[in-house]
Amino acid sequence: MAKIQIDLSKEEDKIVEVYKLVHDLNTKQEAIKQMICYFEAEIKPKKLSNKDYFSV
Repeated sequence: MAKIQIDLSKEEDKIVEVYKLVHDLNTKQEAIKQMICYFEAEIKPKKLSNKDYFSV
């Protein structure tokens, strides 16, 4: 688990607040957790050659 502290602009804060209300959530933290589920992340090694990547 990771704890993240972010500073939201007034506009961003309004967006999170509206999302929270629309989805009947109790906290902005819950809203942000649900909002990030709309994204998909892929992690790939950046500086490994194919030889290094596939060697066992």
